Amino acid sequence: MFQTIPKEEQPVLEHLLNIRARLSVIKRDRRSYLKLEDIMPLRLEIEDQMKALSALRGGHLIDESRELNRTDDVLDEILQILSLCFLSLGKTRESPSVYAQVVAIKHIFDRLNEAGVYEEEYLQPYKAKLDEIEKILNHDRKHRILPEHVMQVLQYKFAQCRKIYEKLINTLRKVDTELIPILERMLRIRRSLGTVCCKRDYTPEDIRPLQDEIQEIDNARVGGKFIGPDGSIPKGQEILNSLLEKLHYWSHDIVLACSDDFSPALQDVRERLLKIKNHLERLELTHKWTLRQTDLFTYQHQLHDIVQLKYNYKDQEGHINPKLMGKFVDNKGVAPEGQIVLEFLLHKCYRMIFVLLSESVPVSEALTPVYNQLTSVRQCLLAVKNINAPCSIEELYPYQMKLSSIDDMRKDGKFYDDTGNIPEGQGLCVDILEECYNILGSLKDQSENNTSSP
Repeated sequence: MFQTIPKEEQPVLEHLLNIRARLSVIKRDRRSYLKLEDIMPLRLEIEDQMKALSALRGGHLIDESRELNRTDDVLDEILQILSLCFLSLGKTRESPSVYAQVVAIKHIFDRLNEAGVYEEEYLQPYKAKLDEIEKILNHDRKHRILPEHVMQVLQYKFAQCRKIYEKLINTLRKVDTELIPILERMLRIRRSLGTVCCKRDYTPEDIRPLQDEIQEIDNARVGGKFIGPDGSIPKGQEILNSLLEKLHYWSHDIVLACSDDFSPALQDVRERLLKIKNHLERLELTHKWTLRQTDLFTYQHQLHDIVQLKYNYKDQEGHINPKLMGKFVDNKGVAPEGQIVLEFLLHKCYRMIFVLLSESVPVSEALTPVYNQLTSVRQCLLAVKNINAPCSIEELYPYQMKLSSIDDMRKDGKFYDDTGNIPEGQGLCVDILEECYNILGSLKDQSENNTSSP
């Protein structure tokens, strides 16, 4: 629930709404590829409005002490679309492109933070991406590539992610090594619970073996504590006991969700999340050929709307009900059982978006068809090479023809788009083209040697 917008911010909000509408038109236009000249004027307008908003807020555009209002929400949407546009243009090493990735990581970390503890290996991909983003932000801040008020928002979002990551890592380090095998076993059970409840159809029988395993771990405690091999009480009891309690609770919730007692209000949200998950799963299979990164905003926006359904209301005296905070409530104001099913689905969807964003390559949308063809040819040539079977010149001829047809698209060694501009990703495409020629050359040499052998 957002605060009332101050009167002085109203003109900024109206301008931002206008920018969002124009960005949305560009995002939806499939008649041509995204062009930098279409995006840059809007980017400058966004920066101007952020500067104006920062001035109205005393130089602090966003911080922990101030509650968000609708202006912040619209600005967030705009920055996400702009970020995805930069990814579509292949500008993956520029600060504007990282915003959507940071937002996706933040949503994932919110889910992880609620769960409490994760393996370091599970967190590694997020750490690697955060380290990469930090280098980009540090470079751009050092060289003053972005205005200070824009960098402030990026740094704030990044710092939120880093803070949660450090908290999760520090929690893991509070567990003594003697308890790590038990912790890993419980984390595996949690993953299995998540896998089951993200399916459209499952039965209590799918959960029962996991419940038996949870109970087995519970029964192994002595006086409510996990005991080490030498009879000692290792550190980390609170963390493991908390996770064990959650596993009991979650398994109960997941069984309830496949029964007639499951709340219709939660079932409606579950259906929406399953639909988003199915769309994202299809994108995971076909994204190389069909995905425009800006398409992901549609799913991010839908997920954002679902998250906004969670209880976050203040009464007239400014009080919040802590028992309902962060939960989905029905039309009676009650938080029904079965919440964890929605949380697992939210996490699954955000994780898929993160993977799709992470697989963005520094190649413009206009050059992506060439890049895809080259990577496919390279994959085929490597497969032929790895088979290590005799291959005639005639069998290699189709690869030669394909590479020649791609090479002929270049002018003065460069690939151009349909407007005569040189799109992002030249170096990468040329490198793959040369690699393909080298592999093809080695296969030809091998074929000739086999032919000349007695």
